[in-house]
Amino acid sequence: MAPRCQVLPLHPHEARDAPAALLVVTMLHTPARPELVAPLTALLDDWRGGEGCIVHIRRFSREPHSPGRSGHPGTEAMPCAVPLPGERVVTTHTDDAFVDTDLDSWLHRHGISHLVLAGVTTLGTISTLARHAQCLGFSVTVLADACAEDELTDRSGVHWQAETMHGLGLALLERQGVEVLSVEELCRDC
Repeated sequence: MAPRCQVLPLHPHEARDAPAALLVVTMLHTPARPELVAPLTALLDDWRGGEGCIVHIRRFSREPHSPGRSGHPGTEAMPCAVPLPGERVVTTHTDDAFVDTDLDSWLHRHGISHLVLAGVTTLGTISTLARHAQCLGFSVTVLADACAEDELTDRSGVHWQAETMHGLGLALLERQGVEVLSVEELCRDC
């Protein structure tokens, strides 16, 4: 059987309507991401005006004393990304929401063929989810201004700014065939 990894172009005016789903990934209160509030608010307002599905991916730690464990302060959704009634919520404990969840079967059962990703982190959950989705046969768009990455100091002591890490993550995704757009590019023709 041939691999199912392929990319199908999405026209912006089709983005918020079936067979597309918006996946809002790990948009929790901590750490604060003020730069994402305006693009996420615009994106969700626009998407909710269409017929596409919205899926909120919530990643929590399984470690008993971790601040990232469900129910701890800061693990509630940011006010701009609170799921509304009828929007699906998938909880995962890994960077890949397709692992140990019914996300893949749920998306296919609802006729979804294209995923639009927003959230954190670009090189972590967003990248993992985008690449796995492609291999499952979905076409994928990542929204550059509705995603973010953390800064990092590597094992050599080199400090990498969050913006540099984010840009690198987007470039790698584009090189792998993921469409990268801004929220404005996606929504302007909706």
